[in-house]
Amino acid sequence: MRQIGQEIDLGSSLENNVLTLGPMTMEASADRMIVVEDPFVSGYECSSCGGRGVVNCENCQGTGKSVIVKDGKCSRCQGSKVMKCPACDGKGGTIVVPEVSERRPTTGQIVSVGPKITQYARGESVLYPSFAGHVLDLEATDIDGNAVVAAIRILQESDILAKVSGHLELRRVKKSAALGSAA
Repeated sequence: MRQIGQEIDLGSSLENNVLTLGPMTMEASADRMIVVEDPFVSGYECSSCGGRGVVNCENCQGTGKSVIVKDGKCSRCQGSKVMKCPACDGKGGTIVVPEVSERRPTTGQIVSVGPKITQYARGESVLYPSFAGHVLDLEATDIDGNAVVAAIRILQESDILAKVSGHLELRRVKKSAALGSAA
């Protein structure tokens, strides 16, 4: 299962304040907002596969279909559409962080705001304390039929510490500071 975060599409119109996950919908009320947590990123993920350990098959361009035989499977990926990442040999990065050691992210994207929210809007990325609000880990299915986990956090407006932009740059700075090479 993979975690969804940035894949949530807020649509071209931000007027729809409802988060839809399969057959379930959620909408924030009063001074509450619903935030989808960003996925855990250690900073050591493979740049080719993004830490997934697999890439789209080069032979069939991720279709799973044979390029030679009509209605046949791709001979390289056996129809799975993906193959082991050659850059990291399927490990996902230079350092593999065990799932039990992953910390819960403290940043996310606002997907629904209550009518009493005055300072924040849908689509903004925010920073909040580790144990703020109520957390729901919901299993869902994405458009391709893959099982995903949506980490939803319901927060009050006062729980938000700051608006955030440049997540990846911030992680790069933290990583270089930890290595003692920040200038």
